[in-house]
Amino acid sequence: MLKRLKEKTNDEKTRNLMDKRINFFFGLVVIVFVIIVLRLGYLQIAQGSHYKQLIKNDENITVNESVPRGRILDRNGKILVDNASKKSITYTRGRKTSQTEILDTAKRLSKLIKMDTDHITTRDKQDFWTQLHPDKAADMMKKEEKMLNNGEISQDQYDEELHQKIKKKQLNQLTKKDLQVLAIYREMMAGSTLNPQTIKNSGVTDKEYAAVSQQLSKLPGINTSMDWDRKYPYGDLLRGLYGDVSTTQEGIPKELTDYYLSKGYSRNDRVGKSYLEYQYESILRGKKKEMKYTTDKSGAITNTEVINPGSRGDDLVLSIDIDLQKKVEDLLEKQINKLRGEGAKNMDTAMIVVQDPKNGDILAMAGKKIKPNGEMTDYDIGNFTSQYTVGSSVKGGTLLAGYQNGAIHVGEEMVDEPLHFQGGLTKRSYFNQNGKVTINDKEALMHSSNVYMFKTALKLAKDPYHYNMALPNNISDAGQKLRKGLNQVGLGVKTGIDLPNEVAGQIEKLDTNSGNYLDLAIGQYDTYSPLQLSQYVSTIANNGYRIQPHVGLEIRKATNKDNLGPVKHKINGNVLNRVNNTPDQVKEVQKGFDMAFNKVPGTGYQSFHNTVVPSAGKTGTAEVFQDGEPRVNSTYIGYAPQKNPKLAFSIVYTNQPVPEPWLQGGDLGRDVINYYFKDKK
Repeated sequence: MLKRLKEKTNDEKTRNLMDKRINFFFGLVVIVFVIIVLRLGYLQIAQGSHYKQLIKNDENITVNESVPRGRILDRNGKILVDNASKKSITYTRGRKTSQTEILDTAKRLSKLIKMDTDHITTRDKQDFWTQLHPDKAADMMKKEEKMLNNGEISQDQYDEELHQKIKKKQLNQLTKKDLQVLAIYREMMAGSTLNPQTIKNSGVTDKEYAAVSQQLSKLPGINTSMDWDRKYPYGDLLRGLYGDVSTTQEGIPKELTDYYLSKGYSRNDRVGKSYLEYQYESILRGKKKEMKYTTDKSGAITNTEVINPGSRGDDLVLSIDIDLQKKVEDLLEKQINKLRGEGAKNMDTAMIVVQDPKNGDILAMAGKKIKPNGEMTDYDIGNFTSQYTVGSSVKGGTLLAGYQNGAIHVGEEMVDEPLHFQGGLTKRSYFNQNGKVTINDKEALMHSSNVYMFKTALKLAKDPYHYNMALPNNISDAGQKLRKGLNQVGLGVKTGIDLPNEVAGQIEKLDTNSGNYLDLAIGQYDTYSPLQLSQYVSTIANNGYRIQPHVGLEIRKATNKDNLGPVKHKINGNVLNRVNNTPDQVKEVQKGFDMAFNKVPGTGYQSFHNTVVPSAGKTGTAEVFQDGEPRVNSTYIGYAPQKNPKLAFSIVYTNQPVPEPWLQGGDLGRDVINYYFKDKK
């Protein structure tokens, strides 16, 4: 007989149900806590650094406070570009500062300082009038306001219509006091949140500075500080080479906006705009101050803390010797006046580069633009930003190209004679107009023989000269070979100098124009810069090694004192290439350069045969036209001493007179050599 199952009482059933519910809720609580713990762990461990950075970004602001730039010095430590401090009044806008509050501060500040109002635009006045007279502006724009609300016109169209309706009559209502307030207000509005914006940093008087400093508690956001300007202890000497820095008002120049913004700059940062200031901007700029701001719930700044005080830029030491530079400038001006006195009234440019041929150091670089009345302006940068036909100075490069391609060999003799081609074309050397003279390669450089170079070029084109021959039909291959040889010594290619805007020269296409090909061989076709000529003669002096020239020499760490800090980086002249010639071939050109300067009738003998140390080099004369009149460009390249050269130079004079006698512009090179090795050393 089966036992009856014991039935559960109602209390037991209720208790079991409650236990299940409690267990369910307890499990749910555990699950929630597990989720919370996991979420907190994720936020703190996985995402902690991210949120810390967001907080830091919200509080730590890199302040656009003006930091002095690094100095620029010459190779001997003499300061060429420095900073001059000046008083400045700035404004820092809070996160929630209204335009009305800014205007109120501007009104108070206008009672303490005087502003220049010349830069206020009509648009500035129109906007300011609207802010001063909002009710009148609204009455003028009732129709447009309705159209704006109905979506019939855009906000830009509304604003444009408003500006058109504000006429001179309304603008004339602005008083001189209003314009003073406006001049301050427009500067205050130009700044970004939490970044100091300069209100006035030019001509701030001691009285203004003191008055504003005493009233800072009543001028929210206003501060007094020190700003800087570039100063030049040597005046205009090399001023063009240093370049310029933008003003506080200018900020990043429009043409450089993308470049600087891509590198993390702010739009109102002061930056290098040209040449050395631009080239070495990352070195000279310094590190801006970093601040931590504490704000209340309204966004007002309640406290500031300096996280990083910032520092001025590092110092740039140049390869320039400023004493040599001054002497070269003086000698150049004297030489220009001398040549003008001898008849070079139309000469409009004169330039010289002096460098160390072994390491590429630019020791001096001078240039002058010359007006018809003899007035001169500095044109130092023309040495690498302008290009000219330079004439026979290039003939050493022509011989090296001939050697490279087996067109001629060392010591080869040729007959210098008038060359007659089909069609009646005749080409000849200046030193030998009608006769026949047998000369070798060294003598060709000494005499500056055009014919020797023409015959070399024809052999390079595999079409040796014979009487009444036709010029080669296609010289594209030969032209490439000749230019490649010239490129190897630095002609027709950029030198690689550490400065912007360097030209490569004007290189025209050569294919069937054989006459131009022959002219190329004597420097009468392609154009080159004076710096290319300097690199070229330095390559000859340096036994065929082409060195990259440079103006920067060292980067020195900034210090709090005036003395130079430790070297952070040395700027060396890199070897760009070695000419594809044997040592004997390079030496043969060196011997020819020696004869050109030191043996009668060398073309440079008159100026260079008696330098204080033996020198060598080459001269050149290029036929050009100025306003339809025949002129010549005169060039001189050289180095000294002949053994172990320590100095090389190139000189270019444009638009000197013809006909003969040619003026002796080489005296400038002689005087530089004599100063450097006698008076200076």
